[in-house]
Amino acid sequence: MKRIVFPENWQTDQWYGFTRHHLEFEGCKAWIVEPDYPAGDGRWSWCTVWPEAFVKRVGIVDLLNHGFYHVHIDAFAFRASPEGVRIMSKFQDFLVSMGLSPKANLIGMSWGGYFSLRYAEENPNRIAAIYLDAPLCNAADPEDKVGDRNQAISDNYKLTTEELKSSKLNPINNVAPIVEARIPLMAAVGEDDIVVNIDSNFNILEKRIIELGGTIKTIRRGAWGHHPHGLDDTEQLLKFHCSALEQ
Repeated sequence: MKRIVFPENWQTDQWYGFTRHHLEFEGCKAWIVEPDYPAGDGRWSWCTVWPEAFVKRVGIVDLLNHGFYHVHIDAFAFRASPEGVRIMSKFQDFLVSMGLSPKANLIGMSWGGYFSLRYAEENPNRIAAIYLDAPLCNAADPEDKVGDRNQAISDNYKLTTEELKSSKLNPINNVAPIVEARIPLMAAVGEDDIVVNIDSNFNILEKRIIELGGTIKTIRRGAWGHHPHGLDDTEQLLKFHCSALEQ
């Protein structure tokens, strides 16, 4: 059974019954959770944003119980800008150098969906699967009524919201690399989500994926809203992530 060897000077704590190892990487706080019984192939999942939210409901504990390592790096301040994606890529390089698999299983809740899409579009050959949950997908979302999301992206990308409407840095405009890499996709959305409007976000993404010949398994829920993320029955999430490794 292959097990990652962690530096002894890293701080540790217990996280849902598993040992979590803390480090700082490129000025960002990061951590790696170690399964009790690693699968032996270095498989791992990566929650890109909101790593402490709905942990059981998005299947992370199930994955740990099935030998996945689980990681997070807090690069939220960069909003998945080119600099943010660079940091995420270097983090993956580091994890692979430690012995984790070359491909990551991404988990993207809300903002995390945006981060997962941006990262996968820039690094399609380094992704095993993507699970999206009520995902933000649009860097120029006309339904961003408050304006804080659009503005934060615009500030980090040094582009106006108008420029982002057509930019390939906007995830909805750059789905081809994900489709061409045949990355397995699964999503759960609320039809009545008022936090991240699905008509100006996920529905555009899904339509463009299908138009390019790709597929995505989508779970649509009526009176659901934005929360809770995840599923009551997480068995299908476990099967999704595990089956992606067999492709």
